[in-house]
Amino acid sequence: MKSLYRLDQALDMLREDIAQVGSQYQWATKFKLSPQYVSDVLRGRRNMGPAILKALELEAVTLYRSVK
Repeated sequence: MKSLYRLDQALDMLREDIAQVGSQYQWATKFKLSPQYVSDVLRGRRNMGPAILKALELEAVTLYRSVK
């Protein structure tokens, strides 16, 4: 079974990956992303899009539950 992660855990994974590369700028350019976009994701201004998810080898999953 594949692992599930909360948003804060996925953001921690992003931060760790960035630390391994050296900087947000280096990580963004490595994956052909805008450094501003990566910064916005880390600050909670934008959601992780397909490019960041792919770089982290993650996929977005939506869950629904009963209100009763």
